[in-house]
Amino acid sequence: MKIDHDVLLFATRLVEELGESAIRISRVRLVELTAANNLRAAAFWRDVMNTSERLLAERSPALAPPPTSPPMAPSMTAQPATL
Repeated sequence: MKIDHDVLLFATRLVEELGESAIRISRVRLVELTAANNLRAAAFWRDVMNTSERLLAERSPALAPPPTSPPMAPSMTAQPATL
């Protein structure tokens, strides 16, 4: 697989600064450039969009909150002793 460092750098920066909006922004830019028939720039933004999606997918499990323990049942909670 050929790694385009410009694409990787740009996608990484977009994801760091914009989060999930990076995908939407790169998709809009891709559509604009495709409509303008600028195929080289459109190919760059297509790669940026795909790389951003991959980076977000890799980052999502790392950002997920840790699992919480289930709440204790009422019978297991400490209750005051009655005399």
